[in-house]
Amino acid sequence: MDWIECVRSYIKVVEEGSFNAAAFQMNTSGSAISKRINWLEDRVGVQLLTRTTRSVHQTEAGILFYQRARLQLDQWQHLVDETRAINQTPTGLLKIGATLAVGSKFIIKYLDEFLATYPKIKVQLITTLPGQVPENNVDVFISRELEQLNTFSYKSTPLFEHHSGFFASKEYIAKHGLPNNVDELKRHNMLIWGERPVREIKLANGKRVTLRGNFATTNPEALFHAAKRGMGILLASKQMLIDDIDSGNLVSVLPEMTTDHISVNAYYPTLDYEHTRTQLFIRYLKNKLR
Repeated sequence: MDWIECVRSYIKVVEEGSFNAAAFQMNTSGSAISKRINWLEDRVGVQLLTRTTRSVHQTEAGILFYQRARLQLDQWQHLVDETRAINQTPTGLLKIGATLAVGSKFIIKYLDEFLATYPKIKVQLITTLPGQVPENNVDVFISRELEQLNTFSYKSTPLFEHHSGFFASKEYIAKHGLPNNVDELKRHNMLIWGERPVREIKLANGKRVTLRGNFATTNPEALFHAAKRGMGILLASKQMLIDDIDSGNLVSVLPEMTTDHISVNAYYPTLDYEHTRTQLFIRYLKNKLR
């Protein structure tokens, strides 16, 4: 039997949770999948799965084999795709990681043109909470500077300088008026990013301000929607709100007041070869941002 096909079958069984589901995804039969797993276990010399009539579970050896095999197959596919890309159109899967806000409000704006430019590339967007990195291996991760990625295993390149400002809907301003300074801002209802309806921030001039409001969330879409509905004043990056600003849904409040500037970087694994899809996407983003 084919080693790679059997390993792919094992990975699919683990991810789908059953032989039949894996067979459906691979357009084959459950018995064929079973034979591949039996062959694989015989070659490896250990049991990878425990089977019952209703479920399959990984053994301790199976967990280790899955983790390593998944990584090796991804690297093998990258090698095949990179080799093809030398004389052909770039092809294959590009795994992009980003925080939920960056993914939904920033990266998504550029994907349609990128995919139209490179029609044989497919994209998987994996989102995380702020400060986290994806558990799955990604080809590129777009984020503000993260200490855990400043290692020899990753390279980074800056994309743009990020700073946040204050924004509100015209309806909110008509009802509650515009604050003329930071002290007046404290008397307005603020929409808070976080788990509590209070947050301390540091402005670009060094002054610290405590924001308070009646709504807090770690869901960026909910926060942006609340601002557009006139629920309060939002602190956010202009890059994330550019469509709503252009359409008039949100307007700048105290435009001279911004938070500390933060560099947003593209992080990608250190490899012995140039990962074509990753470099194409990074260059594409830089050109669009320029």
